[in-house]
Amino acid sequence: MTHRLRIPVALALFALLAAPSWPGTVDDVYITLAYARHWAETGALAWTTGERVEGYSNFLFMALMALGVLGRIDIDLLAQLVPLLSAAVVVAMVERRLPHTLAGTLALVALVTWAPFNHWSVVGLETTFYGMLLATGWVCVLGVPGRWGIGIALLAAASITRPEGALQLAAAAATVFLRPVDQRGARWVAFAALVSLAAYHAARIQWFDALLPTSYLVKVSPIGLTRYGALQLTGDLLTAAGLFIALLVAGRTTRRDALWVTVPLAIQAATLVRASGDWMSWGRLTMPGVLATVAAFASVAVWRSGASRAALGLTALVVVTAMCFEPRGYGAIDLNRRSVSNIARSVGHLRHGLDTPIAEDVSWVIDNVPLDAAALVVDAGMLGDVPRFRLIDMRGLTHLPAAKAIAANRAEEWLRATVSDAATRPAFLRLANWDGVVHPPYPDWLVGGFSLRADLRYGGGSIRWYAATDQRPTPAERRERWDEMLRRHPSHPFLAWHAALSAAETGDFARAERLAEAAERRWPSMAEFRDAPRSLSFVSATRALDWSGGRGFALQCQDVAVSRMLAPEEAARLVVSFADDKEHPGIRAVVDDPCGPPTEADPLGGGWLVACPTARSVTVTVACGPEVDQTVYVQLASE
Repeated sequence: MTHRLRIPVALALFALLAAPSWPGTVDDVYITLAYARHWAETGALAWTTGERVEGYSNFLFMALMALGVLGRIDIDLLAQLVPLLSAAVVVAMVERRLPHTLAGTLALVALVTWAPFNHWSVVGLETTFYGMLLATGWVCVLGVPGRWGIGIALLAAASITRPEGALQLAAAAATVFLRPVDQRGARWVAFAALVSLAAYHAARIQWFDALLPTSYLVKVSPIGLTRYGALQLTGDLLTAAGLFIALLVAGRTTRRDALWVTVPLAIQAATLVRASGDWMSWGRLTMPGVLATVAAFASVAVWRSGASRAALGLTALVVVTAMCFEPRGYGAIDLNRRSVSNIARSVGHLRHGLDTPIAEDVSWVIDNVPLDAAALVVDAGMLGDVPRFRLIDMRGLTHLPAAKAIAANRAEEWLRATVSDAATRPAFLRLANWDGVVHPPYPDWLVGGFSLRADLRYGGGSIRWYAATDQRPTPAERRERWDEMLRRHPSHPFLAWHAALSAAETGDFARAERLAEAAERRWPSMAEFRDAPRSLSFVSATRALDWSGGRGFALQCQDVAVSRMLAPEEAARLVVSFADDKEHPGIRAVVDDPCGPPTEADPLGGGWLVACPTARSVTVTVACGPEVDQTVYVQLASE
């Protein structure tokens, strides 16, 4: 591959492998976006309830999103584009420093095909932006004469983008003193950056009246060292084996430099182990360290003139093998194979979407929780962005009293006190189980006085909504909320479609039609949405789902997607679509029909499920393999 072709080919390959992750925005990014929007619109850096609590851990990234709000930019897309551009910077910087040899090209291929790099560069979090700051900072400190001060400034920026960036900055400063560097023209840049950093922390501590952010209180301080982080780190590094081997085949460093270039990765690895793993998985904490170490190695390496055919062949085999796997497990060495069919289907399908069950969760709140009502919830995410909704985060990330209780190992005591006072108890309770669809038994002191109102289930877990009141928003209030939500998130077809359903339920069919058409224009062009959006009221981007209040459903079980509209007095047919002609799981459908005994049909055989005018439900059971069953309950439309 010629030098001129390496960059465009590498970026094209990166885009191809990152495309499947584009529609699935991570819910946690909406905490950052809610802070950014509230800051830009009110001038107060606080949570949406007005509480001064540092519930984000990425200030610089959040500040960029706030600038986007002021510039009237769609910050949902901006949150994806900034990491994507950061990835392009890293690829270009590393390519420029790699030798124009087959070994160097293999190292570049290994970088752009590394699954964590592909994934975290498009799902909306600050991970790749932070990795870019680390990589460019360490390159300036180690490999560019006279630029160590710029490197210190970049790492100072990294330290206010991720908390562990402070360790990276301290290590780089130690490097400047212990490793001879060119001191020309750099001191004033480093000095200005450090003074600015000190001013930032002084202002932060004064504003929040706390030295440590809540992310540390709830995710690090109450947790001791366990084996989970070490196991997850091992899985992350196994997927990067091809990248490391290709670099070592292409070049070498002195012993002194070998120590310094591994420091960024060592710090990120220690962060993962100290936090006892990262529930997000996919190498989120490890990836920035790998990027920085690779870039630093490339900036100080002495490149070999060539390598034997045997070494190159073995390296190519490891690179190709590593690119076929992705680290998905929390607390385990869990390497999953990449789905080539998903990659192929995603080419050109870069329309924006939401990973479920976010849209369904948000939709339920907008349509069922009265304005200004309070809800005690597990995890915040996009729920914190719902207009006129007071969210109390029992995990503590956006609620300081809960964070302090968790850090002091008094979480249950705080929770009991919160729900025991009838005068101040929130009217709604949202419980989530991320380990499966079956919820554990909840104690009476927690759920007593509440009634179960919604059960949203999908392949990886389940969400339950409990309510202590039957009050709901008026149609006008629901419309007002939806208008504001769509203004905040203009690029999401799932929200637009649920807004259309809400409008139809209140009889505003002209508005419903307009919103449905808007959703259709932005709908992710993927196989499981072939009949969407007009025939569906409940959709899953990636998982099987279990609850609906509309008149249709879509679900995906492994590589099989099922979707159909259901209505009284109509024959309801289940449509099954396949990917790559793979064998389908067993699918069984039963109509609960008061006009006669329950009927059953095999949708794969073209069977029709006939619902009489008084029928109200259809149950679809999908066997996702030999052991796991997912049941989808569909409520038929009212007459």
